[in-house]
Amino acid sequence: MSINENKKIDIDDNEERLSKRTVDFYLSDFWRGFVKFWWIGVLCALLLGGTMFYSSYSSYVPEYTATATFTVHTQNSVLSEDGGMTAYSFYYDRGSASQLASVFPYVLKSDILQKQVCRELGVEKMPATVSVTCVEETNMITLTTKGKDPQLTYDTLMSVTKNYSKVSEYIIGQTKLVMISPAVVPTEPSNALDWKSNTLQGAFIGVLIGLVWIFIYGIMRRTIRTKEDIRSELNQKCLGVVPQVFFKKYRSRIDKRILITNPLVRNAFLESVRLLRDSVHDKMSADDKVVMVTSTAPGEGKSVITINLAAMYAKNKARVLVIDCDLRNSGIRKLISPEKIAIKSKRYDEKGNDFFSINRESELNMDFLFFSVKEKGVSKFLRGENIRDIVDSLREDYDLIFIDTPPCGMIADAAIVAYAADVAMYVIRQDTVMDTSIKQGLETLANTDVRMIGCILNGTVGGFGGYGSTYGYGYGYSGYKKYYRYDRYYGKYGYGKYGYGKRNGYGNNRKSK
Repeated sequence: MSINENKKIDIDDNEERLSKRTVDFYLSDFWRGFVKFWWIGVLCALLLGGTMFYSSYSSYVPEYTATATFTVHTQNSVLSEDGGMTAYSFYYDRGSASQLASVFPYVLKSDILQKQVCRELGVEKMPATVSVTCVEETNMITLTTKGKDPQLTYDTLMSVTKNYSKVSEYIIGQTKLVMISPAVVPTEPSNALDWKSNTLQGAFIGVLIGLVWIFIYGIMRRTIRTKEDIRSELNQKCLGVVPQVFFKKYRSRIDKRILITNPLVRNAFLESVRLLRDSVHDKMSADDKVVMVTSTAPGEGKSVITINLAAMYAKNKARVLVIDCDLRNSGIRKLISPEKIAIKSKRYDEKGNDFFSINRESELNMDFLFFSVKEKGVSKFLRGENIRDIVDSLREDYDLIFIDTPPCGMIADAAIVAYAADVAMYVIRQDTVMDTSIKQGLETLANTDVRMIGCILNGTVGGFGGYGSTYGYGYGYSGYKKYYRYDRYYGKYGYGKYGYGKRNGYGNNRKSK
């Protein structure tokens, strides 16, 4: 096989993989959209189904039908001695029946017939509609009247039968109708209220509208879902992929903190953090000691990544410090046990108030620095050189310092803290935040002197609706599922209340070079 043929086979294989990947993405997007917005289809079904029901019920008008069947005889009809009809008269009457059926609409529209019927019934206009059909290959016709009043509908049929000859003789000659199936006064409407089918039809249309909306939502979303997306869409290196952690259901309360020291956390998560540590270590130089970890939005797991990555270094006997700079909504405090913390040292401000404390966590074997700054004073605290001075004073005491910052896609706190760090890592939760918001966050960090070493894809999910099982880097767990959703944090923790949606004038701060 030639080299060109080998290249052609490789190209075909790549195109097939890309095609399969696109189909998988569309299916996954649709499934995720369905799981998140299934209620839209239900709501549309209820609204349209209810509308169709109300429309059918409110606009329903009962209609009654009276029907009679006749045989058509002409003046030329001749009866045989045994009472039968001759062949000639039969075909002649059959032709008359067809002709009568074809011209009957014109007969009905004539003023002569309508006035005669209205005069007999004592009404101003025809109380029912009249139609006629001819039975093929016979001399029989069926006369049908439809109206709102059952008695008037029947009377109209009888009056038409009685008076039609006065008009039809000018068109097809003299004819006679012999009733073979008499009409009766209708007792029930012929158009029964079919509210069930109308309601189901409206509900079905509503479900289709919901599914179309979910499909459009899925294909219009632009999020980061794979390692390839980080490289192609963000032009960044992927340091590692961390799976979503699911806890099985237990009757009693369990420890659901996502820590490498928690025995309920599966080995897949531990292995991913170990690989992440090796990747981060390869990207850092010997002079890099301060690592900041940030994300675009709350709930992407930056605090979980920070504390577990630091703990993995601490397991190798490294002196590690974690600084909690997310002063408005600390995720670090929720992950450590207060009973296992011992205060090592405290620092006070000029007024004698607690400024920050360094605490030793025995289980994780590392230190934590927590500030005592009130929420109202966060912006003022970050404007100065406080963070940089504190970090510089602690460099010699630790091998590595990790800084957990607020989301840089919401406020400028992370950009200010970046001036105290040597390198930065960006946590991206799989299929959560729009890529345009992530790019804005990365651009904010690019305006500082911190060196970006790469991104971490967090919360990957395997199986249908995820991307891990298809591309070989996801882990799925059965059991209880706990998500920290993007929109949940906005309302629950009040980021907007404390200025997370504003730049606070920090966006243009640059470090002098």
